[in-house]
Amino acid sequence: MKTTVLFMTLGGLLLGAASAAADMHADTMALAEEKQCLSCHARDDDTPRAPSFNSIAAKYAGSEMHDYLVDVVLSGGEDHWGSATMPEPGERPAVSEEEAKQLVDWILGKHQG
Repeated sequence: MKTTVLFMTLGGLLLGAASAAADMHADTMALAEEKQCLSCHARDDDTPRAPSFNSIAAKYAGSEMHDYLVDVVLSGGEDHWGSATMPEPGERPAVSEEEAKQLVDWILGKHQG
């Protein structure tokens, strides 16, 4: 009986964690849409205008480039990825440093495991 209760409790915790992760994913996807990231970046590898989130995650997986990527999100510019130019602030919706960190964490999390 105790074993059953333990497994049910652990199962509930796992489902709760999975639900929280799904909510965070949905919130960050909504943020990416609000900030117009998806106008140029795609979720997968089919994007002609800018690198996909998956490509960015693969390139920078396990690297110490988190702060650099946050700066890229904040400042825009060019020379980040081939000939793709990221719009400068003022040419796109404003992104706070907290939002930039959330977006970068989400993108880099696509290549974990």
